[in-house]
Amino acid sequence: MVNRNKANKAKGDKYERDILARCLEFGFTQARRTRPGRMEDMGDIHLTHDGRHILQTKDAATPVWREWLTGLARQKYAAQAATAALVVKRRGSGANPPIHLAVMHLDDYLALLRLTEAYRERAQIDGDVA
Repeated sequence: MVNRNKANKAKGDKYERDILARCLEFGFTQARRTRPGRMEDMGDIHLTHDGRHILQTKDAATPVWREWLTGLARQKYAAQAATAALVVKRRGSGANPPIHLAVMHLDDYLALLRLTEAYRERAQIDGDVA
């Protein structure tokens, strides 16, 4: 059992590093992993230095959606984040590579869209974006 737990932890740590690298590639230069084992779990990755947008990574063969989303809500609250999402690895088969899903509560998704639209509207007023 101990070996399986170590293997699962190593797999989870690698997935966190992979997702962090992807976030950095997409321009989230402040993205960082949180410290593992903290009593107040605040997600695996914070996309901004203030922790307003967090990710919780999951690399598991069988999704446990309700449990994961309940945990995500707790982490969002603990981090006082504006948005929170699960990043779930769905394994590929044969020549098909794995896919990575971002899953979030609808309210968080709508808040994220609202932020995006507010930014766009502000940029149009300022003449920065067409």
